[in-house]
Amino acid sequence: MNDRSTSQATVGATVHLIQPDGSAGPALAPGFLNGASTVLVPDPPQAVSDPWSRYQVQIAPDADPGDAVEALRVAGVSLAALDLDTGRTAAAILALGSPSRQTQAAPAITLGALTESVRSHPADLWAAYAELGYPITRPASEPAAESAWWLHHATGDVGRFCALICCPTHNCGPCR
Repeated sequence: MNDRSTSQATVGATVHLIQPDGSAGPALAPGFLNGASTVLVPDPPQAVSDPWSRYQVQIAPDADPGDAVEALRVAGVSLAALDLDTGRTAAAILALGSPSRQTQAAPAITLGALTESVRSHPADLWAAYAELGYPITRPASEPAAESAWWLHHATGDVGRFCALICCPTHNCGPCR
C-alpha cells in the first residue's frame, strides 16, 4: 500500500436522500472523495442510482469529525459496473454541486494505475483505491448487501469500467 494512505486523515463520505423539507434523511451508503468535486460509492444500493432524486453528501475528515462535517449537494449521478469471473463490483459517481474543502483527500492517479489496482482487487473498490494512496478506511459496518441490481449494466472490460469511474474526476490522467 502507498505510504500516503497512513500519513493522511481518513476522509469518508455518507450519501443521504434530501427530504421534502430540505433536510438530510437517513444515511443511504458510505463512499469517499475521489476528486475535489466527486464522491465514489462502491457497490451502491439502488437508492443511490436515481438521477432524479436529490442527494446530499456529508464529508468528514476523520472518524470523529466533530464540527468539521461538510454537507454538499449532489449535482449528478453516474453508474458503472464490472462483472468478471474473479469478482464483480459497481460504483456510483456523484458529481458535487461545489468542490469539497477536503481536496488533499484524493491524490492524483492515472487510469492505468487504477486499472491495475482494480484487476488486483476486482470486487473491492475500497481496497483498490486504498492501494493507490487514498486516505480511506472501509466503514466498520456497511449497509446490508443488495442483490446485484446493476448487473445488467455491467461490462467485462476492466479498462472501460475504470475509465467510467476515474475520468469524471480531475485527479485521473490521462483521460482526455
